[in-house]
Amino acid sequence: QVFGNAPPSTMTEKFSDLLQFTTQVSRLMVTEIRRRASNKSTEAASRAIVQFLEVNQSEEASRGWMLLTTINLLASSGQKTVDCMTTMSVPSTLVKCLYLFFDLPYVPEVPGGAQTELPLAERRALLQKVFVQILVKLCSYVSPAEELAQKDDLQLLFSAITSWCPPHNLPWRKSAGEVLMTISRHGLSVNVVKYIHEKECLATCIQNMQQSDDLSSLEIVEMFAGLSCFLKDSSDVSQTLLDDFRICQGYTFLCDLMLRLEQAKEADSKDALKDLVNLVTSLTTYGVTELKPAGITAGVPFLLPGFIVPQPVGKGHTVRNIQAFSILQNAFLKAKTSHLTRIILDAISNIYIADNANYFILEPQHTLSQFAEKIARLPEVQTKYFEMLEFVVFSLNYIPCKELISVSILLKASASYQCSITAMKTLLKFTRHNSIFKDVFREVGLLEVMVYLLHKYAALLKDPTQSLAEQADSKNNCSADDQKKLALLVMETLTVLLQGSNTNAGVFREFGGARCVHNIVKYPQCREHALMIIQQLVLSPSGDDDMGTLLGLMHSAPPTELQLKADILRALFAVLRESHRTRTVFRKVGGFVYVTSLLVAMERSLSSPPKSGWEKVNQNQIFDLLHTVFCTLTAGMRYEPANSYFFKTEIQYEKLADAVRLLGCFSESRQIEPSVVFPSNSQPFHRLLEDDLVVMDTVSPTLRHCSKLFIYLYKMASDSFDRHGNHVVSAPPVFTPKSITDSKTHTGTTSLQALDAVIIHAGAVLAMLDLLASVSSDIQPEHALDLQLAVANILQSIVHSERNQQIMCEAGLHARLLQKCGAALADEDHPLHPPLQRMFERLASQALQPMVLR
Repeated sequence: QVFGNAPPSTMTEKFSDLLQFTTQVSRLMVTEIRRRASNKSTEAASRAIVQFLEVNQSEEASRGWMLLTTINLLASSGQKTVDCMTTMSVPSTLVKCLYLFFDLPYVPEVPGGAQTELPLAERRALLQKVFVQILVKLCSYVSPAEELAQKDDLQLLFSAITSWCPPHNLPWRKSAGEVLMTISRHGLSVNVVKYIHEKECLATCIQNMQQSDDLSSLEIVEMFAGLSCFLKDSSDVSQTLLDDFRICQGYTFLCDLMLRLEQAKEADSKDALKDLVNLVTSLTTYGVTELKPAGITAGVPFLLPGFIVPQPVGKGHTVRNIQAFSILQNAFLKAKTSHLTRIILDAISNIYIADNANYFILEPQHTLSQFAEKIARLPEVQTKYFEMLEFVVFSLNYIPCKELISVSILLKASASYQCSITAMKTLLKFTRHNSIFKDVFREVGLLEVMVYLLHKYAALLKDPTQSLAEQADSKNNCSADDQKKLALLVMETLTVLLQGSNTNAGVFREFGGARCVHNIVKYPQCREHALMIIQQLVLSPSGDDDMGTLLGLMHSAPPTELQLKADILRALFAVLRESHRTRTVFRKVGGFVYVTSLLVAMERSLSSPPKSGWEKVNQNQIFDLLHTVFCTLTAGMRYEPANSYFFKTEIQYEKLADAVRLLGCFSESRQIEPSVVFPSNSQPFHRLLEDDLVVMDTVSPTLRHCSKLFIYLYKMASDSFDRHGNHVVSAPPVFTPKSITDSKTHTGTTSLQALDAVIIHAGAVLAMLDLLASVSSDIQPEHALDLQLAVANILQSIVHSERNQQIMCEAGLHARLLQKCGAALADEDHPLHPPLQRMFERLASQALQPMVLR
């Protein structure tokens, strides 16, 4: 009562005979306990001791309880007092009692006891609380642990925490665990570790846990938690106990325990499994010796720029126990449920993240490459697995070649479409991360596997019944959408792999990829991606055949298969813009002939109404293709004098004009006729080039079609299809015949007249002039004249600059003017006279050939 609420130091200061008193109390306690335990069965002894120590009607009347509380108070007063108690064998005596208490019989409450008495359950709980307090206080010093070792009682605690006991005595087992954890934290001297080793305490624990049929898996996890404290704390100074744990098959036991818990049906088993995996994860960091990553850089075929092997950050984060890690790896490979595999994968991911060196320390275990085969059957962990691969590449800056080989095997097996899709998404990220992966994927076999997957998809497209058969196969849960998604990802990745890599293009062809990809261009669902691959093949040095094959496919397609032709042309247009070599190849493989023949094949497609099988074809599609034809022809000649000369001499712009005339919107007239109408007030073609496409409800479809074709020819002449911001200037005023003085006279022209646009292809200007005479309309003659005026003004503005005048004189524009537009030039009242006259004057001021002059 005096010292109960005082600080421990007060007792030492105020009570001079404290140590002598402690000795006497300790001796009395030990004697009393021994007297009650001698010559009795464990059950009788435990009952006698408990009855002595428990509180009865009052504290004063309970001699044992008074002794116990006194010892509890003295245990708080410091090292010297504890040493006194140790000398008198208090720790070993109390531990023996604790072991005996496991055999206490169950005593039900007796109704009608004295009212002053505490209920039995409360008395027992109070005793247990004070009892464990004393032992924990004592074991916070080294000497009690050494005394327990010396008296051979320490092994009793190890037995106690791993032994079965009746449910009513479970608090005593928990107490034993608390005492052991205290010893682990404070009492692991050299002698104590030596004792645990020599007495094979850990082996006893493992044996108890393995052989007991009465212990549940949940209890065993709790027991291992206590043991793991010893392994952790002892590993700071010595490897001995970890070695003991390994020798007595502790790691194998833990792996089996995990698999047992995985199958357990108890409600708490999932939580227990998670706790066990966490304990094993911690166990991986226990060990005296620091492990270093092996010399990775030697003998590794590929390294990312700037890669250096990370150094361990230190204890608690770095892996020091490979055997503990093997538990996680083996359990994953043997696991039957996605729950366990997910927990383990999360744990391994946390180990990698905890210290960048851990992946390299563990690389000889080949963890992720071994897991690859299994993840196809585990949909829940696939995303996590590939996130871990991405961590290795993006965070550790390392190329995991072994893992990539495993992924290639996984993809080839095609056990799960969903898994293959997830894998391809990750691989695509890698190819975009660094160009070195182009070589890596080729060397580890991924390029070959992707070509195999491409062949597989091509076979499905060719024979859809195969696809249905795969969907019917219950083992491979796939759909047509999944098949398409995977194929598109494969093609996208192949496009990146082929980009700028001649070696990859060669390997791709060798495995039949080029032939396969050409065969699937005809299928709309994958055409865009297939053409992206072919573009890369065409850009590679051996791409001549690929361009020829593609042009052949376009040529052999039915005339009304416009979308296919437009898509192929767009793909060609893109590569022609990129590379001088492809423009040369385009000429050599007959590209100009193939593309111009498309125009010829579209004869009568723009008739009004359409004829010859074009009745059901969408007009927008026709113009899309026509636009792409002119774009492609123009791109094929850009910066290529040889190509321009070839087109001019072999294809000939006159024939191009004829092909355009045959589309059906131009008349057969070859010369300007005398005019019998006047321009309209509305002038629908006033801003012909600026608006690009004339959208006028009042204008007949035939004239609208003609206007678009003139725009295409103009852009071809100035090579301005893909050049934004054309030279936009106002048109010069138009002089109309004096007899027409009303507002009609000012026939507005295009506001976008390229006064400073340089003519690149003069032949296209001549073609515009040729077609000028072929513009006619029976139902809207005034609008036909509007369009002719707009085109004539464009032609007039073209020869505004001296350079263009020289170019057009060399091309013979003045001779062509006289030939095609003689009637308008001769008649001053003709609406087309002013622009044509101005054009002729400008050309004449530059150069005039004798024949023209005559």
